[in-house]
Amino acid sequence: MLTRVRQRAFTLVELLVVIAIIGVLVGLLLPAVQSAREAARRMSCGNQLKQLGLGMHNYMSTYSAMPWLKGPSNFPGNRGTIPRGNEQSIGGYVGLLPFIEQGALFNLIASPWAAIGANPPSLPFGPPRDFLYYPPWLTNVVAFRCPSAPDGIPYSNNATVLGRQNYPMCLGDMILNSHGLGFTNTSTTPLAPSYRGSFGYGRFVRIAEMTDGTSNTIIIGEKANAVDARNVKGLAAANVPGLNTNPSVCLARASGGFYLPTLRARSAGGVDIQDLRTHGSLWHTGLGPFIGFQTVLAPNSPSCMVENWGDTWGLSSASSYHTGGVQVCFGDGSVRFISQTIDTGNLTLPEVTSGPSPYGVWGALGSRSGGEVAAAPD
Repeated sequence: MLTRVRQRAFTLVELLVVIAIIGVLVGLLLPAVQSAREAARRMSCGNQLKQLGLGMHNYMSTYSAMPWLKGPSNFPGNRGTIPRGNEQSIGGYVGLLPFIEQGALFNLIASPWAAIGANPPSLPFGPPRDFLYYPPWLTNVVAFRCPSAPDGIPYSNNATVLGRQNYPMCLGDMILNSHGLGFTNTSTTPLAPSYRGSFGYGRFVRIAEMTDGTSNTIIIGEKANAVDARNVKGLAAANVPGLNTNPSVCLARASGGFYLPTLRARSAGGVDIQDLRTHGSLWHTGLGPFIGFQTVLAPNSPSCMVENWGDTWGLSSASSYHTGGVQVCFGDGSVRFISQTIDTGNLTLPEVTSGPSPYGVWGALGSRSGGEVAAAPD
């Protein structure tokens, strides 16, 4: 006589318990997976930063100096001439292109450009910084992008998110004079050539000028892209007076990583937050608010400008989406992480033109010859 063997199945309660356990395990593992992914992105970001540092050294081997922050390249051309010129707004990263395996793009920019539709032809090195009909200005150069940084909001009132960069040049601990006022269309002499960082207007810095030591002098940092119109990363408060006499006034424009809700964004018809020219853009420009940062306010602090658009000067902060700080490249080519809690000294003091930085360890690491004894963090 055959005996039937009954197979026991999961009850509904048991099935729900198993599903609940799996859910708990996934919930526990997901942060670890996300953390591992960000660690990989941060490592990749640091490697690219190091490659830019090596590119700077290759540039110095050829020209015996660092690239300038901004300098004349098709003087006296401007937006009103035919062919158009760039109004002396081209930045040092254009000259660096051949040293980071972007020689083809450099040759394209260095050549005259034919008319495009209703737009007239351009001189070698192109039209002004944000004439976005010019294809090279829209190019996304991988070497200038950090994998941890999102594309962010558009540069202006259009959908473009191209031409981004996340590795600004270090302007040191000076505010007004580090940006200078650039060049006029009638002169190739910079109007305010004084600065304390590793890059300046119309002037090339030699390694020998880093008397604080290349291992104690930052040359490149990080600048993130804003993901909304109030994020301090990649945006700036506009029309802020007194930045070079009391940098702390910029801190009062934001709280918790966002500009105050009382400030009016330009995209909404306001004048208090410049969110139509995002600062993680225009890799080719030499305008300090876009291509540079200062070691004054701590990393991930707000940025501020004295006017509406970022065409003159302001106080730009380093920023990133890494947890707790930013990565920077020093003059010796080393890459290190800087905490957003780094000492910034007395932020109510005015900028100085010589001697030790008033802005603590952070300021000392940005000045190339301040005579400080602060050592770079490990």
